Amino acid sequence: MKPMKKNLAWHFVGKTLRDGRPVPKDGEWLEYNGPLVMCQSGLHFSREPFDALGYAPGNTLCLVEIGGEIVEGGDKGVCSRRRIIARMDAPELLRYF
Repeated sequence: MKPMKKNLAWHFVGKTLRDGRPVPKDGEWLEYNGPLVMCQSGLHFSREPFDALGYAPGNTLCLVEIGGEIVEGGDKGVCSRRRIIARMDAPELLRYF
């Protein structure tokens, strides 16, 4: 049986998520059950790290797996499921941007 390919993207976080919830541990799925509206509601992401820079609320860049319902447009997207696979402190990347 062929292994399922992960749907990967990027997301910056600060000390908390934008809605005030704590940033989850790596591997822990976040779920959003409401309507997905770009820049308003849902779990956001970008396909490229550089694209995620414009939306960065903090220095921590996360490689994320996304799932559930997914809506994409331009340089960003919103989904109903997201989990952090790996994270790194990226202040130099933010300064470069």
